[in-house]
Amino acid sequence: MIIVILFPVLTMANTLVVKTVHSGDLVEFDSGFTVRLTGIVVPDTSTPIGLQAYDFVKRKIEGRRVKVITYTTNNLATGIVYGDDGRPFAQIIYGNEKNSEEWCTSINEELLKKGYARINERFLPQDLKFYKEIEHKAHEQKRGIWKNNE
Repeated sequence: MIIVILFPVLTMANTLVVKTVHSGDLVEFDSGFTVRLTGIVVPDTSTPIGLQAYDFVKRKIEGRRVKVITYTTNNLATGIVYGDDGRPFAQIIYGNEKNSEEWCTSINEELLKKGYARINERFLPQDLKFYKEIEHKAHEQKRGIWKNNE
């Protein structure tokens, strides 16, 4: 008999106002809290795609209230997943600020759809494994970073 124990990845969500978009995957909030987008990696702004991604994220969320979902490895706030640079990882959901029920667009997913980002397997939570399919479609459609990359 094999017993499998599954440990869910818990999430915590807050609504915050985006103060500054530093790059395509680094966002600072009015509170000073700064996050990297979880599950993805965006090219540096010194590259054309990285600059396009930065402009896209800036237009979509800078100055707006968004839902910020951080991922934890357990039920403790200290369990928030951090990258090598010490920044926590988060998914950012945006949409209609006046109706939180319409906050349904993930900036992380949008970057993948446009081909502005790749999957970051190391920081891809279990409930975001569907990002792989989004990346695959962008690759098939030769979008963004996949345009000249086979």
